[in-house]
Amino acid sequence: MCVRFLLKTEIDELVRNYRAQWMDENVSGYRTGDFFPKQSAPVVLEQKNRIIALGRWGFDHSFKKKVVANARAETVLDKSMFKDAARYARCIVPANLFYEWKVKDTGKKVRYRIGLQDASLMSLGGLYKLSFEQGVGPQLSFVIITTDAEGDIREVHPRMPLIIRREWVDTWLNKDTPVELIKEILRAKVGAKFAVEECEDEAGNNQIGKGIYGEQMSMF
Repeated sequence: MCVRFLLKTEIDELVRNYRAQWMDENVSGYRTGDFFPKQSAPVVLEQKNRIIALGRWGFDHSFKKKVVANARAETVLDKSMFKDAARYARCIVPANLFYEWKVKDTGKKVRYRIGLQDASLMSLGGLYKLSFEQGVGPQLSFVIITTDAEGDIREVHPRMPLIIRREWVDTWLNKDTPVELIKEILRAKVGAKFAVEECEDEAGNNQIGKGIYGEQMSMF
């Protein structure tokens, strides 16, 4: 499960890194720092052109007040909430690192920050959708896909975000990519070396424990 990540990279660098051809005017002054479900963060997607836009983290669920923040790689092509987006509306969520929590033998929940050893920026695999609200206009929302943890992350948590390797980015964002290639990316191991460090937590630890930022329902 991924319910918090950090992004501090400047927008100009994101544009260069992902070769974006257009940028939503609202994303130019985005707030850097930690992001939680229900907050808006930059995402990279491809429509007629490759763009960077602000999207709200989490899909609404009709029977829940809280949002669904994650989708499982193993079932994303089958679940009704995600299957259309998994085929035609994939995105990348840029992040410098993400966080996971481990419950120690004492019962204390400890936060770990996790990043790539050889790069400051990683591309988290996501799905997006557009909805239209009267008086508001089009609203972009996204979820982050999770998969089985690799390497040292397994000592902290059994799941991790799906990381899209640089050579996969174009294939992942292209809505015309055959589903068999998408399945390969969903199943593939990123094969990276991770920096996993215990870090002090603030109020966010209690807030996540209480589930106020979002909810990952077991059905997903």
